[in-house]
Amino acid sequence: MSRQKLLWITDLHLAGPGSPSPQDVDPLLRLKAVLRDLRDHHTDADRLILTGDLAQSGGVEDYKLLRDVLDDFPVPYRLLVGNHDHRDNLRKVFPDTIAIEGFLQSSEPLGDSRLIYLDTQAQDGHHGEVCPARLAWLETELHDAGSKPALIFMHHPPMAIGVPPLDRLRLRDPDHGLYHLLLGRSAPTQLLFGHLHRNVSGLWAGHPFTGLESTHLPLAFDMAGDRLSRFPGPPAYGVILVENGNIVVNAVQRHGKL
Repeated sequence: MSRQKLLWITDLHLAGPGSPSPQDVDPLLRLKAVLRDLRDHHTDADRLILTGDLAQSGGVEDYKLLRDVLDDFPVPYRLLVGNHDHRDNLRKVFPDTIAIEGFLQSSEPLGDSRLIYLDTQAQDGHHGEVCPARLAWLETELHDAGSKPALIFMHHPPMAIGVPPLDRLRLRDPDHGLYHLLLGRSAPTQLLFGHLHRNVSGLWAGHPFTGLESTHLPLAFDMAGDRLSRFPGPPAYGVILVENGNIVVNAVQRHGKL
């Protein structure tokens, strides 16, 4: 079985003309630096996956910026929404984005694996949620995947990582439906999410998970503070290799002049 290569970026926070750049950092400049790196080294990839917070305020002009920089990118891409995104505005600019029951989520086979793109945007607030409709959809997708490896891309992490202001904004699973769904799956399954602006990994519901740093600024690891704190750092991306049921996730920082 051939190897699949996936590129992964998250938390772009693009701001269109007239909108202030978050934290006075140019998110478009940082994104372009990452995309140059991907063009230089990874045009053999099968997919580029963007796991939400594509825009800072979810405006149409924000998404036009993204469309313009992805217009001639040589790798097919998939877009997910985060808490800063606006589903309708995103689809105005990217009309081919699949919507199922109003949620921007889909799946596709790739090689011997199944890629699942899960919408975790809450109705209100910056936390995440998976409502009964989305949970039922995911259950069907995992059933259809059978014994094949499944990679579930999403924006919000479902677990606490020990940073109080981030943990308050994780995906809420009050009935533990997502936890028990994954706990009952024995086939290889990898959770991949953004939102945290940090690299983090571990095991949850019996399966490995990976969180990725942002193309925007990283967030500090502060287990005592009650407010989010950002610090200067390079933009980052992920390179995922899938082969013979094995999944390897590489986190890459893009150093050098932007």
